[in-house]
Amino acid sequence: MQKVKTKRNKYISNILRFIIAGIALYFAFRGEDIRRVTEVLLGLNLWIFAAALGLYIISQLVFVLRWSILLKVQSIRIGFPTAARLHFLGLFYNNCLPGSVGGDLLRAWYVTKHTDKKLEAALSVFVDRVIGLVGILIMAFFCYWFIPVAGQRERINFSYKINFLDSLAEYRWVFLGIGLIFWAFIIIFVSSAKGREFLDRSYKIIRRRAVGVLGKVQNAIKIYYNKKLAIALALVLTFYCQGIFVIGMWLIGKQIGVTAHMKYYFIFFPISWLLGTLPISVGGLGVMEGWLKVIFSQACGVPGDKALALALGQRLLWLIGSLPGAVIHLVGAHLPKDFFIDYEKPIK
Repeated sequence: MQKVKTKRNKYISNILRFIIAGIALYFAFRGEDIRRVTEVLLGLNLWIFAAALGLYIISQLVFVLRWSILLKVQSIRIGFPTAARLHFLGLFYNNCLPGSVGGDLLRAWYVTKHTDKKLEAALSVFVDRVIGLVGILIMAFFCYWFIPVAGQRERINFSYKINFLDSLAEYRWVFLGIGLIFWAFIIIFVSSAKGREFLDRSYKIIRRRAVGVLGKVQNAIKIYYNKKLAIALALVLTFYCQGIFVIGMWLIGKQIGVTAHMKYYFIFFPISWLLGTLPISVGGLGVMEGWLKVIFSQACGVPGDKALALALGQRLLWLIGSLPGAVIHLVGAHLPKDFFIDYEKPIK
């Protein structure tokens, strides 16, 4: 019964993600001639696209190198090829599939199959993600404040302003209703005997297991803290790998006629990656494209069709660059060599 309920919730979650992706894509394409956007995208020079794809693959290999360093800090040596296979598997799940389990969680799960230090291995994925997010913020902030653009007096000019508080006030009754439903559910759950029993049982289980887990997490964090040079190197690699991909997108933008300064690529694309991490759509589909179209159009005066074609170019690079992860999953290359055992043969 529990499995059926979990499976049903998974289907509902995936359907909601597709609905949100569809709505976001609708707003991204609204006001644009789809044929014109297609013409701009198909008019892209194949050699430029191949170069951008190559830069994307190189950037992902640098990501693997960064993760390998974090694993070695915890004395986990699974080898660069294995780390690369796990990384591209997670990349495929992040970019191509709507599942509620993200690629990072999948990577954390499978890396534990390659080592006895399971908690430390899983923690390395979390630390890897945090360093990546910090690197994105630092790069975007630095480029915004410290890279000048000739003839520009202000940092970024928008042709319109959005009053965030007024927008929230317009939907205040919706937010109030959601809040009341949430608290009503909590009150009903706590008031029932089964609900209190569940909370009490969960508390005891968590308290019993938390001591050992927290101890291992604390030791792992201490190791990372004492290896400041390795963390600094991982952060430098973050700038390097992200910068490589942004340059690839700049090449595509240059070829299709996007006249924005390179500075804005180093600001807008990292922010789009942050938006893509939100678990509300299928790999950030529609959300990222809508953001890039609006921000390039309003801040840099780029025509909407070209801005949207640039955003779709990024999506196309991601999809093609993630295909190795599908092959890795199909052939089982993400699992240890001794994972599959032929029980028909006697063990000598």
